[in-house]
Parts: sequence; structure tokens; C-alpha cells
Amino acid sequence: MAKTAYEKALEKQQRENQKIAVQEARRQYASTIVSGQPVVSGMRIMDAASEEVFAALLKLYDGNENRYIQGDNSVFPAPYRSSIPSEFEKLRMYGMISSMTFWLGGWEATLTPQGLSYFDDKEKAVAASTSAEAIPTKPTRKEFDVFISHANADKSDYVDELYLTLRKLGINIFYDSEVLSWGDNWKQVILNGTEKSEFAIIVISENFFGREWTERELDEFLKRQNVNGQKIVLPLLYNITFEQLKDKYPTLGEIQAIRTEGRSKEDIAILFAKELIKRYK
Repeated sequence: MAKTAYEKALEKQQRENQKIAVQEARRQYASTIVSGQPVVSGMRIMDAASEEVFAALLKLYDGNENRYIQGDNSVFPAPYRSSIPSEFEKLRMYGMISSMTFWLGGWEATLTPQGLSYFDDKEKAVAASTSAEAIPTKPTRKEFDVFISHANADKSDYVDELYLTLRKLGINIFYDSEVLSWGDNWKQVILNGTEKSEFAIIVISENFFGREWTERELDEFLKRQNVNGQKIVLPLLYNITFEQLKDKYPTLGEIQAIRTEGRSKEDIAILFAKELIKRYK
């Protein structure tokens, strides 16, 4: 049955609202990272990811008086190519670029004068710092914002797309498909990942039940949560009910879970970004 004009207009509005929500979540997340960076000798030092992306940008600058640069995403290190809008948003907040435009696979931006001299200015600022007290200390952030625990059988149907959606917000993710490489001791890499991640999204499905390593990951995160009393485990129910969850994992009965049914991956990414922003403020 064909959709009515009203239904089409409603769907268009919903897509537009979701797009605005994603953009706002990206801005809030970027702002949280930027404001959390130390100020040394009056200069805010960028986070490591932003410095790596900005160094790649500077290599493209040809000295033109308008400080204009453009390129495609291949100029950036592979881990950042799926989250370039988020990385550019941080650079804008740091004052490194003054404008930015994106198109499919490409971008253009305008460098600021302070951007051109950032790395030299940073070196001077650090040298001028006379003591460790001159650098405000911030709570140490873990290497990964989130660990996605899941059953391999759910990768292609759901989890791969969830990972890509989170990456678009600039979120640092431990995802086995991206982290593990040929010859790794995969068990040790995964256990290290549980220690290096701030949160864990546990994608729980019937495929998750009874698997040795998915349940080992869940156990590791629950132990950490019980020790420090801080929220870590974020259960995400994929094609199962709350009753099934409580029946299989009674320990999760008191932890608020959400279901994928009725929620887009963008909705879930925004919810997670809000949790991350609250943690890092």
C-alpha cells in the first residue's frame, strides 16, 4: 500500500530530527573532550587523536594566502576515516580551523593562523612550563570509550552497523574485528581490551547465551563494576525479551537494559554518547 503524503512528510521530519540529534551529540562529545584537555602556559593542548589528524591536514597546506586545504579521507590514518566530521568539529573547537565542508569521501577546510603554528607553539609552551603543577591534571581517560561485547553470529546482521554508527560520532571503540590482527593472542588482546575500556555495550541475543568468551567478557566487566561502583555495563537486548535476560543472567536483573526493537542504531549511538559525556565532564 502506497504511503500517503502525510506519512512521507512525517518520515522526512523524523529523519531530519534524527540527523539534528546526531549532530548535537557529536558537538557535545567533541566539546567534552576539548574542554577536558590541559592548558599549558596559556595554551590548550590537543588530544592525541586530534593532533594526529591535524598533522595530516598540515601536510596538505601549500602556503596559499587563504589557508585553504582540501582532500579525501584517505589522507588520514585509517582509524579516523569513518569519523572525520567529529574530528574536524574538535579541530574547530580547538581553533585550528575556521570552516569546514564535507561531501562523499571528501572535505575542504580553512586553517587558522594559530593552527599553522600549533606544533611550534606547543613545544614552546611545554618548554616554558617550569613544573608538573603548571599542567592541570585531569582524570585519566581509558584508551577505548567502549568495548562492544557480542556473539560473532550477530556481526553481519547487527553489530557491524552499530560499530560504524558509533564511530561516526568519533567514539573510540574496542571492536575485535578492528583490533585483532594476524598472529595475535586473541584471548589476551580481548582481556586487555576489557581493562582499557570505559564502558561495555553488551549485545545480548540468543547467540550470546552459553558462549564461553562472551560470558567471560561479561563477567570481567561485572567484576570491575562491582569493585569500583561505577556504571560500566550497558546491556543491549537484540531480539530477546527482558524476561529472557533475567532468566539467563539474574545478576543483570538490577541493571537497566534497553532493547534494539523500536530503536535505530543512531538512537542507540546518541544514548551512548550522552553516557560518555556525563562520564567525562
